[in-house]
Amino acid sequence: MNRVGWPVAGLAAVVLGVTGCGGGGGATQEKDTASRPTASSATARPEDSGAITKTEMRMELDSVTADVGAPPNDPDWARLDAKFQIGNLGDCTVSYKGFDTAAATLDVSRSNALADALTGRGWVEARKRKERTAADGTVDLVEGVFKKRGWTVVMEYRLFTDKRSLGLTAFDEACVRKVRAAGGASSPS
Repeated sequence: MNRVGWPVAGLAAVVLGVTGCGGGGGATQEKDTASRPTASSATARPEDSGAITKTEMRMELDSVTADVGAPPNDPDWARLDAKFQIGNLGDCTVSYKGFDTAAATLDVSRSNALADALTGRGWVEARKRKERTAADGTVDLVEGVFKKRGWTVVMEYRLFTDKRSLGLTAFDEACVRKVRAAGGASSPS
């Protein structure tokens, strides 16, 4: 399978397997009054409150991967991701996929650094990270699941025969529930 084919297959499995989506609190709006502070004096919402938009999630994935020295989002993957839909769940996801480059080699330690960077930003690791070891003793798969403010991020490091990849796929849990309720996606049987 080519380097885009494997991630698509993995994304499909992950998207269809997302279950137990937690509640993502809704934002409330207040009526503007003359006694309220002006826009210039009002304080912005705290970083870890309110709903995360899809645009903010894109910035979060790009920022956290850059912070750990991972390569930028692969252009082929980004093009595919922009038009990729499984039912209507494409509207509910944001993803990143990086591949080894001369400037940024991917390995287990980089995936662990990425996990640490996510938890450092307030993401909670939802379950124990999984590692799979090949027959030669090399770790060839690391999977982690992180949750924050109504989003789930699935992290995946893979070592293929000649390439390594690091991926993050973020799911807006409320959006996934809405699509499923409308019959737009189903879990595998």
